[in-house]
Amino acid sequence: MPFRALLATAASAVTLAFVLVTAAPASAHDVLASTAPAADTTVGGDLDQVTLTFSEPPLAGLESGIVVSVTGPDGAEVGAGSVDVDGSTLRTAADLTAAGSYTVTWRSVSVDGHPISGSYRFTSTGAPAPTPTATGPSQSPSAGTPTPSATADAGAGAGAGATSAATGSSGPGATPWVLGGIAVVVAAALVAVLLVARRRTTPDDD
Repeated sequence: MPFRALLATAASAVTLAFVLVTAAPASAHDVLASTAPAADTTVGGDLDQVTLTFSEPPLAGLESGIVVSVTGPDGAEVGAGSVDVDGSTLRTAADLTAAGSYTVTWRSVSVDGHPISGSYRFTSTGAPAPTPTATGPSQSPSAGTPTPSATADAGAGAGAGATSAATGSSGPGATPWVLGGIAVVVAAALVAVLLVARRRTTPDDD
């Protein structure tokens, strides 16, 4: 083979290699590197967002073409609809409190300008059961503290006792002694009157 032909073939090969090397990164699409929740896993219902991380950030200026949709066990949308783009990570809020299978469908724009999309599934165990609150034993009235009914009964008993005592002091049993005392006083007064009268009449008789 002539030297000039060999040189031309070598130059063509170098040029082709250069084109392939420089074109390869530009034509490569971004790939989904990881997700949370991960595909085919089971998570708790207290999780409130879905996260997708790609190999490269999406093409700048085309964020409006990015979509992350989350549908619940009944096929209804449970995602917030809005997507937060943080570098190569996409996040969206989602309500995962219903137990069952969830489907995540996403669409983004690769750095080479081509749209990329995909979907995967995971399972939620549903909302956690509420923790029962501890309740202490109810406090009963202490033995030393009288209840209102006991106080009322005691008051009623005391009143009844006072009434009985008053009745006993002025009852029929005390009447004879009172009358006897009055009779003694009256008799003594009459005797005194008679003695005084007798002393006054005695000098006149002499």
